[in-house]
Amino acid sequence: MPGGRTHKNDYDWDDKKDVCYQLFVVEKKSLNEIIAHFANHFGVAENELPSARLFRRQFTDKWHFPPRKEKRKPEDEAAVVERMRQLWEQNMLVAKMQETLDEEGWGLGLSEFQKLRRVNGFTRRVTDGAHVGAPVRKRKRGEAEVMEEPGEQEWTVAGSSAGATMSAYQKPGMSQGEATRRANRLAQIQFDSDNALLTRRRRRRIRNYGHLPPDAPNLAPRYNTETTLDECKAFLHLNNDMYTGIRQDYEVICRDLGIERKKTFLSNGMWQASKDRLVRENMYLSGVMHPLQPDLDRKATAVDVICSDVTKRMRDQPKRLTVADANNGLGLNPSDSKDLRKMFYGILDDDQFTTRLACGDEHWNELRQVWNASSPLLQQVMAEGDPHKIRCVDVLCRDATKRRNDDYVRKGPKPQQRVSGPGPGSARAPAAAKKGNAAVTPSKPAPMVAKESKKTPTKKVTKIHAKTSAAASALGTQAQPIDADRLDPALSTMTNLYSAPPAEPLSIPVYFRLSPQSQIIGHHPRLWLGKLTARTVSAVHQAATSKAGAAQVTKVHGLIKNEDESEDSYFIEGDEELDVYLGAAGEKASFLVVLEGGYA
Repeated sequence: MPGGRTHKNDYDWDDKKDVCYQLFVVEKKSLNEIIAHFANHFGVAENELPSARLFRRQFTDKWHFPPRKEKRKPEDEAAVVERMRQLWEQNMLVAKMQETLDEEGWGLGLSEFQKLRRVNGFTRRVTDGAHVGAPVRKRKRGEAEVMEEPGEQEWTVAGSSAGATMSAYQKPGMSQGEATRRANRLAQIQFDSDNALLTRRRRRRIRNYGHLPPDAPNLAPRYNTETTLDECKAFLHLNNDMYTGIRQDYEVICRDLGIERKKTFLSNGMWQASKDRLVRENMYLSGVMHPLQPDLDRKATAVDVICSDVTKRMRDQPKRLTVADANNGLGLNPSDSKDLRKMFYGILDDDQFTTRLACGDEHWNELRQVWNASSPLLQQVMAEGDPHKIRCVDVLCRDATKRRNDDYVRKGPKPQQRVSGPGPGSARAPAAAKKGNAAVTPSKPAPMVAKESKKTPTKKVTKIHAKTSAAASALGTQAQPIDADRLDPALSTMTNLYSAPPAEPLSIPVYFRLSPQSQIIGHHPRLWLGKLTARTVSAVHQAATSKAGAAQVTKVHGLIKNEDESEDSYFIEGDEELDVYLGAAGEKASFLVVLEGGYA
């Protein structure tokens, strides 16, 4: 018989009244918390217990429990709404607003708090064109909800657009001169970037930056200090939880010793002493940095880079301005701030803006001047010349620009490849532990399950027994079973990346021919050489565009010469097709490529 809830009359309520009274009336727990309490108490699934609607019916209609709180009077509700408006005008976050109201003793439950926010318009949603802060009319049945407009949501943008091509600039309504100007600027940026890399005047680029592609993945850093944090995690075999813990430990050490900057405390030996203390007090680092462990120089560099980044974050964190701080500095509430940012968003949209890198400083300043001229507040701020207010305006400007860039990336062409470091990715803050729902019960009643019903088997938690883990091998301990949900998927490959001397990078010499169907600006050689760093289509695209700036490969054909000097062409779309072609072409592989959007 399938599991789940049974008929409402089949539940045993006989000895549960006192327990429910204690939980619902005295302790003021919600219905969901009461259900979770009984599920934990009896060791059954929640779907075997009565629903929240049945609990409420039993409390009010059967047992006639008194209401937990009286209905709020109109004058009291008006006072609560006014206080919420004051907090909302201060750009306070929703969670902080609710916490403040609880500390002040207003006694608002979660549902009542959310209802007052929604009814009085203390949200950041746009509803039927009404401004934020205005009362929200009720939505009729069947009427679609109006969601936030593009660029108005609280997004976090990781970076600017990546892998965009010149064809993306040539949109309807854009003049040919403007499209050419942007293409020429991008080509010049690409040229300067390549020259700077050859002359070692810039650090390597491990991921897309604006319209510039990443450098070769096997390129070594110029100096040890340019080692990335992802590489540091790989050198030390750290997952994200261990990496976050090490950063927190070193921050405590820095505050204890008063360290703010590496170069300030490097001469007197305190910098090295702080790192030694970190290794000594952290059990995992003590094992990894043991004198008998291999690659100690590389691991020491990783520890030094992580420690330097911790001190940098400590210096930058107090200076950081959020959008809420900028709003308060300019005297704006969330509604006015959104209107101001939306105004600049529209200016960027009308200009068909992509990134500031492609736009150029001169044109960027022109856009800022248009924004300043369209707002009396911005005109007043610029006239006063207050550095703090000007910085607040810059924060709002960056926020609107990032939202515009994010929309451009989502709607525009997708990048051919995404390059990331060897580590487990960006460190995420550990999830907050859930609070238990323990409650004091007068007695242990019988389980509240259906009468004469069988218990549904609970779902087993999958366990993965790791043969060897990096931490266990470093400390000489035996690996323990790891929960599948907590296992870092990138750790299994990360721990073996630098355990052995690096192998020689793959390098396959190939020929490239420019197809007559290509559409690029400027002169480009008809035949050129390249090297494949992998047997993948993305590696072919990267090698083919080595002499065409930001051009994009749209088609690839593999060529095989016959005995009668004729050539057969094979369209290559996937990695398997490429592998078959390379095997058939032998030592002389030639590709006919179609390039679009680049500037030679």
